[in-house]
Amino acid sequence: MQTVTRTPPFRVRPPPLEEWPSTPFPYYPAHNMMAQGKQQAERDSPKFAIDCMLANVNRQLEADGCVLECIEGGYKLTTPDHLRAGDFVKVQLWLEGEEAFIDIRLAKVSKVHKHWVAVEVIQVSPNDQVRLKRFIDAPATMHIEEPALIDHLLIRA
Repeated sequence: MQTVTRTPPFRVRPPPLEEWPSTPFPYYPAHNMMAQGKQQAERDSPKFAIDCMLANVNRQLEADGCVLECIEGGYKLTTPDHLRAGDFVKVQLWLEGEEAFIDIRLAKVSKVHKHWVAVEVIQVSPNDQVRLKRFIDAPATMHIEEPALIDHLLIRA
């Protein structure tokens, strides 16, 4: 099992969403039924995990981290290009000054562009939701005009 510590040398802003490639999913009933069965299996046991540290709170939460492939007996470091929109992942979101991470048990990858991964949070415990909301609402992060969406996360991996 490999432990990765990564401190980015500088902050790079994500590209505007209009520049992200989109991949349409054609409608084929039999194909959709097979895809739903595959998604249920992936949802029960995601193939990938993301370990990240909350880096910025704007309209959307931004984090820096790494993508890990779940293999028998542990994890293997991999790159974001192995992820596809629609993949399910587990996310460990670390908050500065906190000893325990926010355990996002299930998130769905919505977009992947270069080293940026956008995920939608599906399942997180009520206690972790409260901890994250409390952290975001703390006076140190109150410089934002609009409240941050805690069900979306943009990760630089």
